[in-house]
Amino acid sequence: MNSVVTGALVALSMVQQTDTVIPLGDAMVLEVSAPAGSITVTGWDRSEIRIEAEHSTRTFVEVRRTRDGRRINVEADSRRGPATIVDYVLHVPRSLALELDAMTADILVEGVTGNVEAEVTRGDVTVRGGAAVKVSSTTGKILVDGARGGVDAETAADEIRLVNVSGDVQAESAGGDIILVNSTAGSVDVGTIGGRVHYDGTLRKDGTYFLGTHGGNITLVVPQGAAASFHLATVHGVVVNALEGSAQRLEGGKRHTIDVGGGGALVEAETFGGRISLVRRGAPGSEPPAARAPHHGSPE
Repeated sequence: MNSVVTGALVALSMVQQTDTVIPLGDAMVLEVSAPAGSITVTGWDRSEIRIEAEHSTRTFVEVRRTRDGRRINVEADSRRGPATIVDYVLHVPRSLALELDAMTADILVEGVTGNVEAEVTRGDVTVRGGAAVKVSSTTGKILVDGARGGVDAETAADEIRLVNVSGDVQAESAGGDIILVNSTAGSVDVGTIGGRVHYDGTLRKDGTYFLGTHGGNITLVVPQGAAASFHLATVHGVVVNALEGSAQRLEGGKRHTIDVGGGGALVEAETFGGRISLVRRGAPGSEPPAARAPHHGSPE
């Protein structure tokens, strides 16, 4: 990275802490890297960045600003050997874009309105707020709540839960559930191999929605007044249409098309071995699967 060192932040006394405030200047992006520990970022109404970190006495936190001043990088280093565990707490201007990266750590972002990218190998990722949000975790849970510019989420072995999100949504999980609650997205493309898919949100007349799973069930919560064309396919499961009150079971092993409100939104749902259910909000079976709390707190 074409950059200049603007400061090596020295641990205070013997408590192994870094605590400093730097002016935002012309910066538009903040990059934070952690080998292990945690990254917590909170938005505030100041044009400066406060960096707090707990770490060992041999570790120090280095801040670099690119020569054009547009990007700030925060990274831990060590006087001898690699930096190990660092717990970051950062306060940033709300609209500042974030790029967060860690090996083994939980990441929590809240109170921001800018774009957020967060990637961790082992750990949970929670983002509350944000414009466009792109998050991934190899082995942890993902929660995004309130993103307004679209979501791209991926995890190999755990749950993805998207709440109050808008914009285009893409989500992939190898072994976990994918849950969307109160979504206003116009384009949704989500898939999981071993988990369930639950969608509760608006169905825009010009929207496209694909929900797929290999071995799990799919639940579509259809709002009153929706106009949509549902194309549903399951090989070894069944399709259950409960939109008119009494549930109607449709034969598995073939495709079914169900038009609601004269058609409109294109909704496709496919599962190899599971059940596809169409239900109304508030009806039995419309509740999303209970959330499992991330390590750093309750997701609701």
